[in-house]
Amino acid sequence: MPAPYLALGLAGPHLVELTGSAALLARWDALPAAFTVLGLDRVEGSAPAGQTLDSSAVGAALAGRTARGRFLVVASPQRDHPYNLARRVASLGHLSRGRSGLLVGVRDAYAGVDPATPARAHAAARAVRALEQSWPYDSIVGDTDTGILVRSNEIVHVDLDGEFPIAGPLTAPEPPTGASVIAWYGPGAVSPGPVDLVIGEGGSVPVTPLGATPPRDAAGVLLRPALGQTADELLTAAEELLAEGFRPVGPGSLRAALGLAAPARRAGGRAAFPVPQPNPSLPTSRSRS
Repeated sequence: MPAPYLALGLAGPHLVELTGSAALLARWDALPAAFTVLGLDRVEGSAPAGQTLDSSAVGAALAGRTARGRFLVVASPQRDHPYNLARRVASLGHLSRGRSGLLVGVRDAYAGVDPATPARAHAAARAVRALEQSWPYDSIVGDTDTGILVRSNEIVHVDLDGEFPIAGPLTAPEPPTGASVIAWYGPGAVSPGPVDLVIGEGGSVPVTPLGATPPRDAAGVLLRPALGQTADELLTAAEELLAEGFRPVGPGSLRAALGLAAPARRAGGRAAFPVPQPNPSLPTSRSRS
């Protein structure tokens, strides 16, 4: 079995520390880790920390300020409706050039008392995947000869029912690198489904507290500092583990880094728009020649 890759899990105070230090951010970006979870404390069952930052906002900042670091933003349907979440996930995919993804949890420690069940969280993940794929990137053609910029008939309704009835489609195109990685925290993931990766209990990526001996027989290991430990200590420990045999992961998209196949598209989607027609006021390439 190949050596495991290394991933990192940050809580609220670590997000504040990382984004507030250019030196730490440069170290994080240079670290050949597989990915970092931005706000793991939201869904791991611990009490809310004294300070935190919104996971998606941190992701947007990292996408713009770094070149290679990969990350998962954290969300739960307790706090985020899947349609709004899908727009953020797709936008981050564009901003990061495929270096980002989503970690779905059942309960958000910073949210209210809305219903929280694995079935509801899985329905949210399913909706995000369907919405992000509803506007295929390849439909954007920019044909100046015909005036057809998008083959809009390829944009489809998602037509979801159940926990989150959504007709769709999304108002943002799929990222050029394809559908974002969707991960799941802890038990309860439903398979087959939209989940590409399970982190924590029952998953291929166990969580190891910073300072403990990580296993070497898993696909990957997520190193998690306690609230009393710092992001600087986490990066130092990660650098040491990578020097001691954990598998470094080179630059690239998150899906490619994890060796995950592209998810299949839902068949038989209902077209949201008619087939576009050439603009009759534009001269054709033949008439210009």
